[in-house]
Amino acid sequence: MKGLLLFVTAGLFLAACTEYRLLERISLVTLIGYDIEDDQIDATTVVRQINPEFESSVEIHSETAKTSKGTRVKADLKTAKTLMAGQLRVVLFGDELAEEGIGEAIHTLAMNSEITTSIYLGVVEGTSKNLLESEYPNITDIGQHVFNLMDHNIKQQQMISSTLHEVVRDIYSPLRDFTLPVVKKEGEYIDMSGIALFQGGTMVGMLPASDSFYVLLIRQNINDGTLQLILPADLADSTKNKPKHPPKNFPIAIDAINSKRKIKVMDHSKNEIDLTITLDCRLLEIHSSLAIGDQKVTEKIEEAMNKKIESEITRIIKYSQEVNSDIFGFGEHFHAQVRDAKLTEEKWHELYPKMKVNVKIETEIIRSGVVE
Repeated sequence: MKGLLLFVTAGLFLAACTEYRLLERISLVTLIGYDIEDDQIDATTVVRQINPEFESSVEIHSETAKTSKGTRVKADLKTAKTLMAGQLRVVLFGDELAEEGIGEAIHTLAMNSEITTSIYLGVVEGTSKNLLESEYPNITDIGQHVFNLMDHNIKQQQMISSTLHEVVRDIYSPLRDFTLPVVKKEGEYIDMSGIALFQGGTMVGMLPASDSFYVLLIRQNINDGTLQLILPADLADSTKNKPKHPPKNFPIAIDAINSKRKIKVMDHSKNEIDLTITLDCRLLEIHSSLAIGDQKVTEKIEEAMNKKIESEITRIIKYSQEVNSDIFGFGEHFHAQVRDAKLTEEKWHELYPKMKVNVKIETEIIRSGVVE
């Protein structure tokens, strides 16, 4: 009985310490976009207002100040409700600000105890203000829409993941650079348009969204996703019933992809690394003239896929070397495998552009799907 009384008393005490926040008295910030304007920070905030009848509406506020906290103060002066960031899901940075550097902004976000580290970060082609303040006939809640757009593509493994936790981890690693997805206003729609490459908090390059799957293959093991490839026309030579009018090339689609990567330092004195990726997949779509039931034809398709993927991955790695952004973490593998490497951030960024990466792809078609 005494134990029960003690438990009830403790529960009442804890309840008395709880800070209640009534929904009709607060404004929920769901997305923030930052831009630079005349050496000042321009913050565009998407706010969800909830009234006593539990109906909600979306408002967009834009403020300019020297710091992000300054924009928050200005926004508070214009609202009758407390702005709460507990429901913040996405933070976007205009490309001009990203080129100036967003390392300090990310550091500020990481220090904010209101914000969960699972929020997504991204870059906008143009300004985030223009993207957020534009009217979209089919979008009622711009904050929720941008979050769903990013979350869907990341979970489908069609875009790199960029949570605050992952980005901060990469920032604090001296031998790895971080990358963010890029969104763009395209008429009445918002598209995932690319991948931004950073070095030291500054955006130094950008790859198209079509390269995102290859970037994922290099960065991690994957178990999902869809990829379209254009294979050469000479594949028709491998089939028994060669078509009279073979196509100029063979577009194919694969999915149900399961990949494993292996990174091995071959010769540290020559700064040489082997990257081997094994790829199991389902052949989803292919031209009807290719008899995929024939083992020899299947092997020819696998060989053509290997060459195509190797070519694309080599191109992407070379571009990352040109802009000197090691978004793949090769530096961490080099440091782990080479004894007494004594790598520093400065030393690695001297070595990375000159590093030789030998790419090898080993593809196996484990089953086939629809035949076109």
